[in-house]
Amino acid sequence: MLTLASCAGYHFNTNNNPLLGYDIRSVAVPMFVNRSALPELAAPMTREITFALNEYSGIKVMSGDNDNADAVLIGILDSRDHYNEVVKTTNQLFTDDTIKTSIGARNPFYYPIETSYEFALQIILIKRPSKEELQLLTTDLGLYMKINPKVVLMDTIPLTGKFSRVVGDNVSSDSPGKTNFVKNKGLFEKSIQDTAAGAAKTFKQVVLNAF
Repeated sequence: MLTLASCAGYHFNTNNNPLLGYDIRSVAVPMFVNRSALPELAAPMTREITFALNEYSGIKVMSGDNDNADAVLIGILDSRDHYNEVVKTTNQLFTDDTIKTSIGARNPFYYPIETSYEFALQIILIKRPSKEELQLLTTDLGLYMKINPKVVLMDTIPLTGKFSRVVGDNVSSDSPGKTNFVKNKGLFEKSIQDTAAGAAKTFKQVVLNAF
């Protein structure tokens, strides 16, 4: 009974340094390598994963390359080769009477209202790598380095995201159709940011499961 009482209210602290067993107290995080068909992906993914590492107490996180860090966290973003294979229309509508006034003599057609995309984030944590090892890890041969004793963690996180498009007529200067591209670009960027935040949560779970 005394033992049970002493454990009451005890919670495992998941914010302590999970890498301490590998004598890692500092981690450098260079900009992730973007080998995917999606542009402007590296910055938000690097930022969110860096934020996730900073939530652990006992780890000093350094941005960019730093030879003084105990380990380096490498991120590689990958996808299928062609943009149309990565970004797909998942929902569409037929031009209605409102849109029809904007397309003139063109025949009615289907237009996309929802777009989805998918890619993967490969995470590699390696202790005090040489420049040659860092270069090798970012190539197709990097997977063979999993047996390298310096590699502490190598895992791949599949990621998906989607966003709804802005669609409207363009019969006046204030019509949504006039600003369709600008709004859709902003929605896509917001979706990427949300996906990056979700990837950071998954990354923390991967780290906890691994260590």
